[in-house]
Amino acid sequence: MTFEQLAALCQEAAADLVARQARPLPATVVLPLAEATRVTSLPQLPEADPDRFDLLARFAADVVRPAEAPCYGFLAEASLDAGGEPVDVLVCVYGARKRGAMVTAAPLDDTGLGEWGEPEPLDPTAMPFLAPLQHAVDAAAPPAPPSSSLPIFNG
Repeated sequence: MTFEQLAALCQEAAADLVARQARPLPATVVLPLAEATRVTSLPQLPEADPDRFDLLARFAADVVRPAEAPCYGFLAEASLDAGGEPVDVLVCVYGARKRGAMVTAAPLDDTGLGEWGEPEPLDPTAMPFLAPLQHAVDAAAPPAPPSSSLPIFNG
């Protein structure tokens, strides 16, 4: 999976979440795995960053690390200031092994999800509670090289 495919998968999961869930939307973790994509809602995500960190650290230890997930997505409803007016958005963060995380957002209203903004690198201080997810995917084993019936010789 490429980083662009990861972004598209997470944004597709976001559209599905908006179509199926009542607002406020639960924070959700997206884990693309070899056998299937696992989407887990976290309806009781705490308000305080240290508590969020602890919850996601447990999730990473219980789910992400055992699955050797090489990448993740995180979705959360938020309110941003746009020219002095609050705007509801769905934030999408996605990260991969040894790649870091990107963040984007799309406006969210009663008619659904708007267009996604241009992704940008996530400043780790902006959402420090996501660090356990990034650390877990960084620790995942690299993918096995494709098998070949031809021997490989080194010079």
